[in-house]
Amino acid sequence: MLYILLGVLVIVLGAACVNAARIKVTPGAAPALHPTPEGEAVCAEKLSAMVRIPTVSKNEDEDLTEFYRLHAELERLFPLIHQTLEKHDLRGSLVYHWKGADPEKKPIVLMGHQDVVPASDDGWRVPAYSGEVIDGELYGRGAMDCKSTMLVELQAVEELLAEGFTPPCDLYLAFGINEETSGDGAPGIVRWMKERGIAPAIVLDEGGVIIDEAIGGITRPYAVIGIMEKGYMDVKITARGKGGHSSTPPRNTPAARLFAFANEIERKRPFRRHMLPETEAMFRAMAPSLGFPLRLMLGNLWLFKPLVQRVMPMVSPFGEALLATTCCFTMMKGSDAANVIPKEPYLIANLRPSVHQGMEASLAVLRRYAKKYDLEIEVIKGRDASPVSSIHSAEYAYLTSQVAACFPDVGIAPYTIMGGTDCRTFCELTENALRFAPIRATNAQNNACHAVDERITVSALAEGVLFWKKFIREYPL
Repeated sequence: MLYILLGVLVIVLGAACVNAARIKVTPGAAPALHPTPEGEAVCAEKLSAMVRIPTVSKNEDEDLTEFYRLHAELERLFPLIHQTLEKHDLRGSLVYHWKGADPEKKPIVLMGHQDVVPASDDGWRVPAYSGEVIDGELYGRGAMDCKSTMLVELQAVEELLAEGFTPPCDLYLAFGINEETSGDGAPGIVRWMKERGIAPAIVLDEGGVIIDEAIGGITRPYAVIGIMEKGYMDVKITARGKGGHSSTPPRNTPAARLFAFANEIERKRPFRRHMLPETEAMFRAMAPSLGFPLRLMLGNLWLFKPLVQRVMPMVSPFGEALLATTCCFTMMKGSDAANVIPKEPYLIANLRPSVHQGMEASLAVLRRYAKKYDLEIEVIKGRDASPVSSIHSAEYAYLTSQVAACFPDVGIAPYTIMGGTDCRTFCELTENALRFAPIRATNAQNNACHAVDERITVSALAEGVLFWKKFIREYPL
């Protein structure tokens, strides 16, 4: 029996090794899009002008002066759009309506957001709102996130209008004012569309890009297409006690209970790990571009899935975030003096609930541990993970076919968005809410979003314009 088991094991591992060798990627073709120096110069000039206006996130009832400065600049930069398309100002958020040849067809929505996170000039290579180009990269807050997305969409439409093109269906451009703060801009656009019975076939927003190293050890760039977003929850954990003077401390003080609770959550990582079919599809798509050990495991999930689910969270924070709800303790409050035992210290935990263990289920895990330490839990705000857009739909297939045609040198994979985008609100309108900007980015550029020296490659902008022109011109649905 032992020899039989060993024989079976050898056969199974042999089959896995053969499969891993077989799926090794072949070199990709050269890029298919060929932007001109003139096209690059136009993109750089227009994005620079947009970046120079510091549109830091605002609510609809706040001072929107900078946003209206941006609107005026958009009128100057994209005159044909403002002469031809219907423009709707929804308390600072913008919607442009381009009427298509067949109004009965479901429309396309291309999205982005006007707002940026705050920035000071400290540590920047150039001033944060300069829009300066150095060595082919355009620097400035919003250069990547996400005025570049706005720019390539607007410029594509502007050029198609100049060519006298009419889209096959209605097309909407939608740009909110407070994506960075999960504000009321995008929900307002969704309400406006629902009131008018607008039900898009597909919505495309920021989220995924063409990244040069999607995961460590990968051998080619990947276009990662966001098909879902994890949830978001801020939770306050409070410990109550009598307080007192720190010179005679009792055992098990409120602060100590909080620390013990936080330590146990950090150590045990108690949230359920699960690999969604879409995550499996991502691993399968990326496996051919990995070295043999990872290719062996990720290319043979029929055999190694339990091992991957167990080990990946141990070696990679990204891996854990893919497979489970995450919890990070981000803020705390004790007493107001160093020699006073706090009566009601608290911690703030930021959770990102997974699709398979939503907000209530994740909260139940925290409550179970909080009870052990006599702690109280209060949800400050929260939302569940977004619905999952199908990777088997005709709309997803059309997007990936266009990516493959325009960027034959890159791989393509579905992707889970760890943060949040305005796109999740549009899940009320369509089953095909996808997060992808056709822009090449290095890991360094991607990591500079919200940070010092945010920047983007100018040639990548011009490529993005050509992509959207082709996408709109050939749209078949």
